[in-house]
Amino acid sequence: MASRVQIHIAPDCPRFPERIELSSGTRLANAQEMTTLVGGFAYEQGSRLPREPWRRPTEEETASLIATELPRDMSTAVSIIKLPGEFSDSARDAIRTAENEDFLAPLRATCDFGEPVHCIGTGENLPGLKTVTVNHERGEYIGMHVDTWDEYDVQSLHFATNRICINIGWNARYFLFLPYSVADVACLLAEELGLGWEIPARHTEIGRQFMARFPDVPVVRCLLAPGEAYIAPTENLFHDGSSLGQSHKDEVFTVRGRIRPI
Repeated sequence: MASRVQIHIAPDCPRFPERIELSSGTRLANAQEMTTLVGGFAYEQGSRLPREPWRRPTEEETASLIATELPRDMSTAVSIIKLPGEFSDSARDAIRTAENEDFLAPLRATCDFGEPVHCIGTGENLPGLKTVTVNHERGEYIGMHVDTWDEYDVQSLHFATNRICINIGWNARYFLFLPYSVADVACLLAEELGLGWEIPARHTEIGRQFMARFPDVPVVRCLLAPGEAYIAPTENLFHDGSSLGQSHKDEVFTVRGRIRPI
C-alpha cells in the first residue's frame, strides 16, 4: 500500500506519553449504539468505530508515523500545533466572542492559511463521546468518515481544502484518523476486489468497505490539549474527533482553507 499519512508535531507542543496512540483496529457500531440515543442521536447503521484497547506505538510504528520536518504536501499530512502564548481563560473567552478575522490574526504567526479561507467557527459536543460527528440530515452519529465540503471526486481529493480545528475547551480531546488517504484506500480496494468494484458515491463508504475488509488496521489517536489544534486534510482522510475522558463540554473552533504550519 502507498506511504502512510504522517503526523508532524510542532516543537513547542509538549511530548505527552499519550500524545499518539493506536487502536486495536476498527469495528461496526453495535446494536446498542445504533438504538441508544446519546445527546439525541444514535449511530448510523454501518458506522465504523475504533476498536479498543488503545496502545502506544512501537518504535518502528513511531518512525513510520511521525514526521520530523514540516510537511510539504498537506493533502497527506496531519500537523499538531499550539496557539501562540498562554491559553488562559481570557484567551478562551476572546476566541468565543471574536469576529472571525480578528481570531485569525494571531494564528497567522503559526499558520499560512492560503486562499480561500472559510471560518466555520465554534462548535460544541458532549463529553465522553467515542466519536463526535453527527450527520444532521440523517440525525445520527456516523463514526469514521470523510468530509465533503468541496465535493471533489476521489481522483481530485489532493486538491481539496484542509482544516484547522482548535481545542478551546477545558479538557484534552482527540483527533482520530486512518493513516492512509482516501485515494490510496480506493486504489487498494480496486486491486483487491477487481474490475467489478465501483467507487461508492459517498466517500465515507470507501472507508467502511476498507475497514470491513481489513478490520485490524489501527486508527491513530492524537491527543490535543486545550489551546492546541490539528491541521488535517479531512476531505482526503477517514477521521473523527473524540471527547472521551472529558468532564466538561467539548469546544472547538474550525477554519477551512489551504492551511500549513510555518
